[in-house]
Amino acid sequence: MMLITDITSHRLFDSTIRLHEATKTTTVRTSIYAENATDAKLRLTALYRKGSVLSFDITESDLKSQRGTQTLTADQLRLKSLADQKSLVAQNEKRERARQKMVKAQQAVQKANAAKLSVGA
Repeated sequence: MMLITDITSHRLFDSTIRLHEATKTTTVRTSIYAENATDAKLRLTALYRKGSVLSFDITESDLKSQRGTQTLTADQLRLKSLADQKSLVAQNEKRERARQKMVKAQQAVQKANAAKLSVGA
């Protein structure tokens, strides 16, 4: 799979911008693709006017994509698969325990309601 970072050097920068309206000032977050921090600041200044750019930084998702991905060996994949299965089994066990607890609680409520009705009759 080819990523945009494979064919371009542009990165995504998150930025905080101060917007001036008639009688109020608002701060908003926006993102922009740029080659570097200087280019990002120039583009944002051109879009939002001088003095409006409060901060900007490279996004975390962009940093992750620049680090690359690790290829796992067959043994590592097997271990990862077993760990994933273990996690799923634990989740299913937790769900089942909660379901059983709910059934017991519902039965207790039904018994209490039945006892209440028999006393009232």
